[in-house]
Amino acid sequence: MKFNTALLDQNKRKMTEIFLKSQGYAWGEDGIPIEAVHTKEAVAKVEYDGKRARLSGKKDVHYYRALHLLLQEIEDGGDREIVKEERCGFSETGLLLDCSRNGVIAGDMLQEIIRLCAACGLDQVYLYMEDVYEIPEDPYFGAYRGRYTKEELRELDEYAGQAGVELIPAIQTLAHLRTYLRWPKARGLQDTGDILLAGAQETEDFVRLMIRNASRPFSSRKIHVGMDEADLLGLGKYLKIHGYKERYSIMTEHLKMVNRICQEEGLELMMWSDMFFRLKSPTGDYYDLPEETEFDLPELSENVTLVYWDYYHHAGTAYDKNIRLHKKLTDRIRFAPGGWTWNGISPNYRKAEKTLKEGMDSCRKQGIDKVFCTFWFDNGTETPVRTLFYSAIYFAQLCYRSQPEPEQLDKWLYQLTGYGKREYELLDALDSPSGVLADNENADNPSKYLLYQDALVGLFDGQVEGTGLDRHYAGLKEKLEKLAPRGSAMDRIFIYYKNLAGLLADKSMLGVELRKAYRENCREELERLKNRASSCAAKARSLREARREIWFQECSPFGYEVLDIRFGGIQTRLESAVQRLEDYLAGRVERIRELEEDMLPYHVDDKNREHILCQANLWENIVSAGNIAGV
Repeated sequence: MKFNTALLDQNKRKMTEIFLKSQGYAWGEDGIPIEAVHTKEAVAKVEYDGKRARLSGKKDVHYYRALHLLLQEIEDGGDREIVKEERCGFSETGLLLDCSRNGVIAGDMLQEIIRLCAACGLDQVYLYMEDVYEIPEDPYFGAYRGRYTKEELRELDEYAGQAGVELIPAIQTLAHLRTYLRWPKARGLQDTGDILLAGAQETEDFVRLMIRNASRPFSSRKIHVGMDEADLLGLGKYLKIHGYKERYSIMTEHLKMVNRICQEEGLELMMWSDMFFRLKSPTGDYYDLPEETEFDLPELSENVTLVYWDYYHHAGTAYDKNIRLHKKLTDRIRFAPGGWTWNGISPNYRKAEKTLKEGMDSCRKQGIDKVFCTFWFDNGTETPVRTLFYSAIYFAQLCYRSQPEPEQLDKWLYQLTGYGKREYELLDALDSPSGVLADNENADNPSKYLLYQDALVGLFDGQVEGTGLDRHYAGLKEKLEKLAPRGSAMDRIFIYYKNLAGLLADKSMLGVELRKAYRENCREELERLKNRASSCAAKARSLREARREIWFQECSPFGYEVLDIRFGGIQTRLESAVQRLEDYLAGRVERIRELEEDMLPYHVDDKNREHILCQANLWENIVSAGNIAGV
């Protein structure tokens, strides 16, 4: 089928032709005319009579969602009359992309995500940039980190505008600045490890530079200034200079300064809300305040919007309570759930689905009409960026439907990625074997710690002994092997996870089996396991090469060195294990002391004995019990 795009304005024509091409459709003068109609309602509407397609909505992204609905209907039923509409339940919707955990997302990849947003009817993208944008006055800011140039940000902003998507800078103006504060020249700005020294003129001057340089390449007059998780605020250099000061006042004075600078720049300020709650909680937690809590704070400026972030709760009542608490602080609230791309090596889609659904339902009930879904890449962007597509599309369905229908979700997934829900469930299965809680509520991530842990001194062997995880991963590999390539960029992702499952099938129980064979003095079995360890080393090398190829398609080259070291370490330690076994079997050493150490469980859930597995989020806590960082 061919379409005629001549009736569209320049931007819509360009993006429409990109979308048509991606779906295998042509365009020309002899095609079916597509007409775009602006309405006052946030409704993506399709009207097609076989001769003309009329696509309408309040925002450009409503038109693009309507376009994709039209193509879905044509794919389903051919050339027939179509009338279909979907109402967006929120006034502003978007995605936040973490570009600060080593993976600075490349321009082409960002354009792809912008197009995904437009296709799904989402109208905002937040770029989370701690120190990965230019400050010409300070060459150390973002040095060797793959920072965006101002010109790159301007070009991305222009591209987003063509797609009807608002690109918004999200930075940090208080905490989460460890990678910049590591430099000796920045120590005068430092309160504690990653927190700026509040109340200092040097800090105010620096914050002004950050806000100006982060915001000016963007056409949006919105900015997210962070200010979350500053748990040790006022307890480092600040304490030495000023003595102990009530930390609410430190926080609010710093916010006033940040807001003043934003107003000078004509910017609407958003900030994470958690510190208002943590400083009130006796445990320092974000979510444990009772509903009767009163905050006794000065009224927040009308220029400040609080962002309630919550990625964790599986019960709607938790979101209901926390939204009501936020309303005691302000009526300017945004909600930020999570897409769970930060579980480790693999995405956690089951937890994402459950928490997204419960949180968005609560927002609908309580009138929170501005939402964005966060995609963090904690501890080094180990999970490929494209894994976010599933959760992003699921989130978009929640924006337009209070109850996503599996058939409709499948249509969107196949249309935009080439794979459906059943295939994405195989990626989720890497961290959802038996032994985790329902919907992986605890965010267990065995695929990460079993990949990285040592074959001889595995810190998690005592956790996984007897679980049969090798069989789980072997079965998963077989299922992934049966998937035929779809001609999609996601093909490479599924192949990578097939290779990961294959490695884990051989490596996950290797340490457990080595201890057993060594203690039973079964030399024949040790020889067999030595050969398996050697095979695992070769597979680890192949996995590293596959991850490298994905990285350089998705991200700046800066930051990959961390994954190279980690993946290379897997291979090297397996080769070292082979050498130790060879030395023992040849009689060059009398003992393998590493295998004489008793296995201990890494973590025991005393409340639920059926919860056998656990989570371990940080590489440095997985690879060794030794000290590999710090003094």
